[in-house]
Amino acid sequence: MSLHRIWTLAGLLLAAIWTCVAIVMHQTDDLVSWPGKVQARLEQAPWLKGEKLSDEARRSYLAIVIRDYQRLDNAQRRSLREDAQESLDAFFASLTDEEKKMYVDRTIEPLFETIEKGLKVMPIEERKRLIGRMRGDLKNLRGSNAEGDRLAEQDRKFMEDLMADDPMLFLRGASITQKLELAPVLEDMQSRVQGLRR
Repeated sequence: MSLHRIWTLAGLLLAAIWTCVAIVMHQTDDLVSWPGKVQARLEQAPWLKGEKLSDEARRSYLAIVIRDYQRLDNAQRRSLREDAQESLDAFFASLTDEEKKMYVDRTIEPLFETIEKGLKVMPIEERKRLIGRMRGDLKNLRGSNAEGDRLAEQDRKFMEDLMADDPMLFLRGASITQKLELAPVLEDMQSRVQGLRR
């Protein structure tokens, strides 16, 4: 077999392999997510570009954003917040109250369930330590807020209640906006609880 024929055959095989890889990537695109993908979805929301969508079309797009966000692990979610906080803020500000509730119900409410289940089976001392750490994280979140302690100014009574014996009870009663702002603390708490359960 001549060298030219070997190179032609190798080229055809490589082209076939890359075609298969492209097909597989296209077929599985809806099954995987990463921070850049979620950021693009946020920034490309049709209504942010002035397009008029029906309520159903908006809910369908939001469902895709939620699905892709849920597929991120905690480190990827943290990376998304660090790199795309402005995009997140603009997207959330553009949502109706009903859409915000849909987002919170599907991304943040499940965190409460995981955390509460984990805390119930933990030894009391470990539980107290984790809740103390959560309180510290909440104080840090307020202190590092670029808008000057926005959470405390909005609802000082709520923040005082967080210092009670069972902050989970009061976190569940937070407003939708507060739950969105507290998501980083809740995701971190979920990660700690799951780590200790293992």
